Amino acid sequence: MGLPFTEKGPESHFLEMTGLGIFNAGHSRKASNLMELRGAGAAPDISFFDYRYTTGGGKNSHTHAFTLALFDFKTPRVPAFELKPENFIYKIGELIGFKDIDIPSSRLFSDKYRLTGPNEAEVLAFFNSGAVAYFEQHLGWQAQGAGNYLLLTRGARLTRPEDYNTFILEAKNMAAALVR
Repeated sequence: MGLPFTEKGPESHFLEMTGLGIFNAGHSRKASNLMELRGAGAAPDISFFDYRYTTGGGKNSHTHAFTLALFDFKTPRVPAFELKPENFIYKIGELIGFKDIDIPSSRLFSDKYRLTGPNEAEVLAFFNSGAVAYFEQHLGWQAQGAGNYLLLTRGARLTRPEDYNTFILEAKNMAAALVR
């Protein structure tokens, strides 16, 4: 694909300092299979890599594995937020008082995704109509944001090598739709 590759991923201390929740979840965290695209000028630096962490212990442990696209925009332009596909557990949570940010102009987006963040006004301003439409057309993506960083993943799974080009293209298009 013409990108520099290393079997080792980004350093743990760097990932933890991004402010993105996934990098502080669980234990036994490990990043691997790093490919990087350095942006010139105002273009973001992009890192594509596999990431794993474990929750629980012993017979009750579960390892979560993802292929991630991490965008560093070099200056703060991304509000703190988390976007996940909506599921039954989240819907029950809403009934007992857990809050999710809905996009007033898009019932489909609000039905398919759970969007949270500490500053609702900033999150709503960030999710412009183009970004909302892109997520509606590409269901199943997850995203997190904080300051300089935007993280995208296509669900809780690793991307197969034959699907990597598509993953890279979709992640870049999705980031472009969000950060205009």
